[in-house]
Amino acid sequence: MKKIAIAALLSTFIAAPAMAADAYIGVSAGQNKLDFSGVKSSTAYSVFGGYSFTDYIAAELAYVDFGSADIDGGGTAKGNAVSLSAVGSLPLGKDFSLFAKLGYATVKAEATGIASQNKDDVTYGVGAQYNASRNVGVRLGYDIYRVKVGTETKDSALWTLGALFKF
Repeated sequence: MKKIAIAALLSTFIAAPAMAADAYIGVSAGQNKLDFSGVKSSTAYSVFGGYSFTDYIAAELAYVDFGSADIDGGGTAKGNAVSLSAVGSLPLGKDFSLFAKLGYATVKAEATGIASQNKDDVTYGVGAQYNASRNVGVRLGYDIYRVKVGTETKDSALWTLGALFKF
């Protein structure tokens, strides 16, 4: 699944010039908090690409690195995700919009002393976007991913600030 998602993301970069003003790529960084007891927050980043079918609907493929979080008592927890989401936008003027995402993610997580595990589940998020120009936007987003470590499955909450570039 991960190889297919990465191939699809790369095809977005390659095919983007042919999609004139409807395709976009972006990067973001922020803070991730795993909802496991004793796990601290970590710095996370993501790269994403998408295609806007209308002003209201888009599809987006993303890779997220949750970073490495310290665990109370020693050790670390880390993970990453690949997701494909539908994005609904609500324009609130010429340059500002709110958005919501709903999709499917494959999440890989590991912690000190526990083998890495994969979890396929729903992902969702909300955010706001300001279009600084016709081709550049700034995003603030909040996303939830389901993460499995050991026998527990919990949420990973991700706050990010990013930039996107439209073709």
